[in-house]
Amino acid sequence: MNNLIFRKEAWFLITILIIVGSFIYSFNLNNELFWDDDDWIINNVYVHSVSWENVKFLFSNNVLAGVGLQSNYYRPFLFFTFAFNWVISETKPFLWHLVSNSIHIANAVLVFVLFRKYVGNLVSFLTALFFVVHPLNTEAVAYISGRGDPLSALFLLLALYLWINDLSRFVLRKAQLTNRGPSISRPSFAWAKSGQYRLFTGGYSTVPSTGVRWLKILSLAALVLAILSRETGVIFPFLLMVFYVSFISQDRFVKSVKKAFFEASPYFGVVVVYSILRLTVLNFQNTLNFYAAPNLYSENIIYRLFTFMHVLVDYFRLLFVPTGLHMERSMVVHTSLFQWPVWLGATIIVTLLYCLIVMYRKVRVVRNVRDDGDDQFEQVKRSNISNNSNDLYAKRSNNSNKQSRVQDCTLQSDPTFRIWLFGTGWFFIGLVMVSGITPINALIYEHWLYLSMIGVWAIFSFYLVKLLDYLNHKLQTTPNKNQRFSTGQANHKQYQDSNDQNTKQRVWNFEFSNWNLFGICKLVLVVFIIFYISFLGYQSVKRNILWGNPVEFYKNIIKYEPDSVRINNNLGNQYFNRGDMEQAEVYYRKAIESGDQFAQPYYNLGSILQSRGDIVGAITEFDKAIKIDPNFYYPYQNLAVIYAQRGDFVQAVLNVEKLKLLLPSNPRVYYNSALIYIALNNKEKALIDLNEGLKYSSVDPETGNLIEKLIQQLEN
Repeated sequence: MNNLIFRKEAWFLITILIIVGSFIYSFNLNNELFWDDDDWIINNVYVHSVSWENVKFLFSNNVLAGVGLQSNYYRPFLFFTFAFNWVISETKPFLWHLVSNSIHIANAVLVFVLFRKYVGNLVSFLTALFFVVHPLNTEAVAYISGRGDPLSALFLLLALYLWINDLSRFVLRKAQLTNRGPSISRPSFAWAKSGQYRLFTGGYSTVPSTGVRWLKILSLAALVLAILSRETGVIFPFLLMVFYVSFISQDRFVKSVKKAFFEASPYFGVVVVYSILRLTVLNFQNTLNFYAAPNLYSENIIYRLFTFMHVLVDYFRLLFVPTGLHMERSMVVHTSLFQWPVWLGATIIVTLLYCLIVMYRKVRVVRNVRDDGDDQFEQVKRSNISNNSNDLYAKRSNNSNKQSRVQDCTLQSDPTFRIWLFGTGWFFIGLVMVSGITPINALIYEHWLYLSMIGVWAIFSFYLVKLLDYLNHKLQTTPNKNQRFSTGQANHKQYQDSNDQNTKQRVWNFEFSNWNLFGICKLVLVVFIIFYISFLGYQSVKRNILWGNPVEFYKNIIKYEPDSVRINNNLGNQYFNRGDMEQAEVYYRKAIESGDQFAQPYYNLGSILQSRGDIVGAITEFDKAIKIDPNFYYPYQNLAVIYAQRGDFVQAVLNVEKLKLLLPSNPRVYYNSALIYIALNNKEKALIDLNEGLKYSSVDPETGNLIEKLIQQLEN
């Protein structure tokens, strides 16, 4: 009956998570696709159908190969979900956002299901609730190209869930094979009350077992999908170790770490294989450095770690006070530990480590005291054992009693250390891939906290519940008004000597005020929780609405980052697509004035000049774009057309040949090249290009038909 009630309570809380998450993210369901969605989805023909050729392409190329660009990101399963969306709804946004929103809500449910066995319903529910409503996550959910974060997190949490269930089945089966009976516990902890405190205790259950560890296999498969959704999935073995040491293991710390490493070893194997592939056959650029040219940040790991200290301070501020949110953030590269706020970030890390060490030593001291007491107990018991035939049984019984008491000591120690170990470990492991150890082409993003924040909210929720339990305990142990009055009458003799009725009344009023104080504090705490969650949800709704208006979205970022080249260029693109060339030119020129590290604004400005008939100006801008990035293929297309129209076929050929090197599988390039060679009366070369382009016509059937018709004309 109790188990049924517990399940009903769990399903009720899960329903709340689904309703709250669905409401908050319902405001993005009609948001259009934009920004990286253009290159990753709209212009990428390899996600416009689910064919064997397209699947092979996705699993053997980087994320931008479909539009002829180079990137070091490799996320084939993410793009497979894009293909699924495109086949059903093409660019209609409703289903795209419905899928992303559902993944995020599923992650919140998994957080609750995973942790409720170890920290109880309320702590796990609050953790999942903070996670599902937090506005930082809108950057990963409302932005379709950001789906990699929630999708990878989904498979990581699923892998962890499957591993936990496999471990429980394996322990049970091992116990059965060694004739120890089916009473071996599932390796989990649940909340149990002992007076006013909540303790970690082992939960016992019997689970059927099979010979083949299918759950372990499925867990490994989930890890593979997580890595193929986003590269940061490689952190899973470390997350597993933290989870095992924090919640599952009943051994001492060092021994727990060794066992955790053994449990994680198959997952480390998956990560090693993936790493070898990424450093060899899937190394599209430079896997260990995302910068095209050396700079102060990319060339010095110490500077990168100093900079991360600053980023860490910003992350904590954004987690607890998520205001001023925007996607593109600049960050100063720090070169000294003593710069502000580098030293503050370092202080936070050192303080966390110190607190963990103190808490661990406290737990270890308690265990040592209990172990000494058990040894004394065993000696006394052995001295009373008679030398008869039952002596061996009695010794075994005493050993069993000792093991039971040692286990109880381990489990019933203060859970604070466990929750802090899990929370801090999960948080920093989740950030390790973006901490600067490997130089990636950004220093801070809000969506990088997507998985990491679970650790922070677990600690925060733990203390909220602990405070709530304390207040409940005080209210339960403090008599109400009538009880206090009766007690005062029954014990009236204690006031006989004083005969001071006013003193007696003040004592009663003081005690009743204490009762009011605890009740008010509890009410304030509950109101705070509701208000804070409502504030986070309100911020998320605002962000979801803002993501639906690209122009306002970019303008919001420019308020914080007015010199951002990318944002000014992207805002110009929005005006260009709306036909407002004057405003587009304004923002393209702002992007150019902010720096020359990107070729896109020069190309975009050149396109406007070309449309106005300013061919000389257009050629100048296109040449500047090529000088910045020789592999940026867009200006070559325009230059080939310009020179062909001007009759300068030599320059046209040079540009189209460069295009064939950059876009070797694009049939449109070969078709245009053939047209130029026909103008040069070189039919032989034109036929070679047409036949080569025909090989890739499956990705562009329309161009394939044009190629076939042109071949027939040339052969007749």
